[in-house]
Amino acid sequence: MRRRVRVRPSRPASILSLLVGIVFCLLGIFVIIPSAGLFGVFWTLVAAGITAVNALPLFGSKEGYTREIVIDESDDPHTTGLPALQPASDAEQRLRALQDLYTKGLITRDEYDEKRAKILDEL
Repeated sequence: MRRRVRVRPSRPASILSLLVGIVFCLLGIFVIIPSAGLFGVFWTLVAAGITAVNALPLFGSKEGYTREIVIDESDDPHTTGLPALQPASDAEQRLRALQDLYTKGLITRDEYDEKRAKILDEL
């Protein structure tokens, strides 16, 4: 099962990034532009862009600046979290391991049937 989660940078990380961005902008304006010319202008514009992006989590709306990540989850410890990408031989190994757990009495018949159906559905 895949789950999408929205993640915001922490407030301290955003503040630190914003401060570093401001320092780089000031360096660009007062040191790099006078000494490097066109490169200094490019430097300052890039630093200003990075600073603005890092200011969004601090001053933007609550949902305004988030990153979406995908988390793979699985109830079965024998899976990698990507059941569609597993080879058939892996399903066979998982079925054998499941049968072994049932034979040893570590899981109930209902649990065995449920997990077996889940493994076969993934094929």
